[in-house]
Amino acid sequence: MRRALLHRLSTDDTYAVAAYILSLNGILPADGKLDREKLPKIKMPNRDGFTPDPAFDPARIFGKK
Repeated sequence: MRRALLHRLSTDDTYAVAAYILSLNGILPADGKLDREKLPKIKMPNRDGFTPDPAFDPARIFGKK
C-alpha cells in the first residue's frame, strides 16, 4: 500500500464510523447500516432548531477570497 493511502478510510469504513457515532447517540439503531442512499434520510434531532450564524464567513476561516 502506498504511504499516502495508509491513513485514509475506505468509503465503507467511513459509513461504518458514522453509523457507530449515530448509534451511540440513539439516532440510528445499533445494528443500523448506512450507505449513500440512507445517510441523507437520517433525521437529526435538532434539524428544526438550526439557525445559521450570519457572521459566519467561510472565506475568512479557510483563507479564500
